[in-house]
Parts: sequence; C-alpha cells; structure tokens
Amino acid sequence: MRLLNNMSFNLSPFWAKMLLRFNLFRKILVVCKGYSNDYENFTELVWKDDKYLDFYDKESYPQFQLWLIMENSYI
Repeated sequence: MRLLNNMSFNLSPFWAKMLLRFNLFRKILVVCKGYSNDYENFTELVWKDDKYLDFYDKESYPQFQLWLIMENSYI
C-alpha cells in the first residue's frame, strides 16, 4: 500500500469526521497531525477508536488531511 502520487488534501474538522465515519472502502486515510502529542507527523485515524475525538479542538488536533491510497501497485 502506498500513497497515490503524494495525493493529500487538507480537511476541515467536519469533513474529517464525515469521511472517517463513512469510509467503507478503505481507499482513503483520514490522518491528523498532533494526535497523541505527535506534532511532527500525521497519524491515521480509525472510526472505531477515534469517533469520540473533539475534532474541533484546534489546539489538540491542528490539522487533518485526506490521503488517497493505491493498493497493490506495480508501478
């Protein structure tokens, strides 16, 4: 599995929560910078574990991104 040509998009907290909840096909990753006090890297969010996050707390979760995933690539 790899990130599709570095395709990442910044998300608002609203869209981060919606996409995380309804991501049925696992072709996208919703990631957060600042998760678990890691302000340098992005961490993948999983609805089952992260549905109670305060997505609107800009201090704790300053940035969300959508990453498009390409699986089993032979390129």
